[in-house]
Amino acid sequence: MVHKNQEKDEDQLMVQRVLELQDWIKQQSQLPPNISCMLLRRFLHTTRGDLAATQRLMEHNYGLRNKHAQIFIERDPLDASSQQLLQVADLVPLPGLTPENNKLLFYRLIDFDADKFNFTAGIKVFFMVADCRFATENDGRMSDGEIPIFDMAGYTLRHLTKTVLSSLRVYMKFVQEAHPVRLKEVHVLNCPSYLDKVLTVVKPFIKSEVFKLIHFHLPNAETPFKHFPRSMLPEEYGGQAGKMSELKQQWMQLLKEQRDYLMDGQNWQLNKAKKLSNSSSSNRRSSTSSTSHAASVAQSLKNLEID
Repeated sequence: MVHKNQEKDEDQLMVQRVLELQDWIKQQSQLPPNISCMLLRRFLHTTRGDLAATQRLMEHNYGLRNKHAQIFIERDPLDASSQQLLQVADLVPLPGLTPENNKLLFYRLIDFDADKFNFTAGIKVFFMVADCRFATENDGRMSDGEIPIFDMAGYTLRHLTKTVLSSLRVYMKFVQEAHPVRLKEVHVLNCPSYLDKVLTVVKPFIKSEVFKLIHFHLPNAETPFKHFPRSMLPEEYGGQAGKMSELKQQWMQLLKEQRDYLMDGQNWQLNKAKKLSNSSSSNRRSSTSSTSHAASVAQSLKNLEID
């Protein structure tokens, strides 16, 4: 009874916070005016209901989206590059929540031909799936946090050379600073012998506190299941979540259904005549270090020897 009363109080507080956030948005003429209550709840949930922190997160989120419109706004889940990427890779949120109330998200290659791999298209599809998921969460139970799982089976050094540093930088900055999720852990399965070369490229863009959340697992290791139930994985991994192909088909259908939402600039674009208060200054402060990181990583990519 106490637990139910607590949930009721939390729900009432969330409703109040959403109303306050909507009032704030009306005064922020640069932000899109039609942000859904569902998405506002997610922003608030990410900051544990801290209204000021939510406002900063939203400003940063939409600021980065508009600064990098080629990733976040100029997109179509049915265009050739997106469809090609979806033939090469699986990007699938898994059903259910862990006992700790976390959401599992699974990413893997299914076609190992590096010539078919488009890094930037992968980044765009990643965020389209996320935006689609955030717009359709209607089961009333939001996860406490998120656990991405990356299966590196089939990922080669030739795939690594396909990395587009400008897209990698945008991806890392957004997911670490502006994505409305609480990142709990990251798991990398089937790590190859050349993992050190992969880390040479990506680690400069990862914040130290985030890197501490990453768990690396050798091929056929049982260690991942110390962190989440095997049963939550697809059948191909010994789980009970169903076949990956069927799970993926559900999400591809949802992307089609949400296509207009994803492509409608009014949902994402800022009023160009107005300025956001926080995003631009923070972006300027980080630009110098990002440039030096990129130069170092670019040299590392050039030095890779591919057989």
